[in-house]
Amino acid sequence: MKFTKGASTFTFVDGRRYPISDPIQVNVAVDYSEGKQLYAYNKGVTEQYFYLDLDRICQADRDNIVNWMQNIAVGPLDTFTFRDEDSIDHTVRMMTDKDPFKEVNAGQFSGTVILRKEI
Repeated sequence: MKFTKGASTFTFVDGRRYPISDPIQVNVAVDYSEGKQLYAYNKGVTEQYFYLDLDRICQADRDNIVNWMQNIAVGPLDTFTFRDEDSIDHTVRMMTDKDPFKEVNAGQFSGTVILRKEI
């Protein structure tokens, strides 16, 4: 996996934890009338999220992700390119806006980073 934004780039030393889940969701607004009739409206927009479940990653990967979140992509502010395990590039935003990692062993960190594919 790799993050790229302009001249800034980093490649992960460690990969994602399996099973990998990159769900696609439709945006259908749902509401109920006073008589409990269901009303649904399809906004016609499909979103995809990438959940980077990272387990026992090294200090370097954790520091790179936190730096990326704070200084390069600045949370969801800027888009960047995410290259997945199949070498497919996606334009994404980092929806994670705080350090998601916990130290689970000396120098090893686990957490989940959420990316949203640009529509």
